[in-house]
Amino acid sequence: MTSPKIAVLVLVALLVVGCRSVTTATAKPSPGTSAPGTSAPGAIVLELLLGTFTSELSRGTSAAGPSPSPGTSSSAPRSSPGQALRPSPVAGASSAAPPPGAATWAWCSSAPLGTKNTSDGYDLYNNEWNSAAAGPQTICGNSGADWQVTSTQGGADPTSVKTYPSVQKNYPDEAVGQFTKMTSSYAESMPSGGDFEAAYDIWLNGLSKEVMFWVDNHGQAPAGTKRAAITLGGLTWDLYATGQGYWAFVLDHNASSGSVDLLAGLRYLLSTGALSASDKLWQVNFGWEICSTLNKPEVFRMTSYSLASS
Repeated sequence: MTSPKIAVLVLVALLVVGCRSVTTATAKPSPGTSAPGTSAPGAIVLELLLGTFTSELSRGTSAAGPSPSPGTSSSAPRSSPGQALRPSPVAGASSAAPPPGAATWAWCSSAPLGTKNTSDGYDLYNNEWNSAAAGPQTICGNSGADWQVTSTQGGADPTSVKTYPSVQKNYPDEAVGQFTKMTSSYAESMPSGGDFEAAYDIWLNGLSKEVMFWVDNHGQAPAGTKRAAITLGGLTWDLYATGQGYWAFVLDHNASSGSVDLLAGLRYLLSTGALSASDKLWQVNFGWEICSTLNKPEVFRMTSYSLASS
């Protein structure tokens, strides 16, 4: 593309030639008349050159740098009149807002025994206690009433318990006989496929005695044999026992939410002599015993939890 400077030089040269041509080829016109041939050839050349020069300027030939190649755009972004330029998005970044209802967590851990003390007085515990057989698991939470775990379990024996992610409350070895109240409420959800159950797990005398309350069972069977069917707090339970310090109250239906009178179960065991009033309460937990998620990551969610004791 010809630069404006060169175009001006060409214009001047042609004007000179054109003017000489007009002077030698035409007679001086009479007053009030037009001289024949005054618009050719010099005037026509002048008009053409001026038109070309103006057109070149309007195309922006004075701007530095080469013109974009066909099929490509210039490297500098352009904006509409009155519209400010906006920076281009960075590769891999997104300005989109998170989807509505997406959970956000104050804490997460993939450590097998990852633990977090919550502001509402509980511990969140990843508890991959069967570490030799357990698959990956991540626990995330905001409080004892708002947390979840993503777990991938299966392995060679899909019926063995691998993990027990839970919310727990520790007690300073208080004697069972001195409690007048111990009730809990919960709301949880589990995947549809796999082998696991939601359950309370109460430990006494350290880890010497274990009492469980199963409330939502998907494919599991408690250890021991069935000893009785009893009613506690208006709910019917089947009691299993091993005879070696393990008891499990299994609800006769699955309930993903509800309230449980834990002290009523402990008092029943006191009445049968299975426990003594001097047995020391060490810990109360609620979570999921996970055996298998069919070897794919599944989410277990707690949306409400409370434990009241005195």
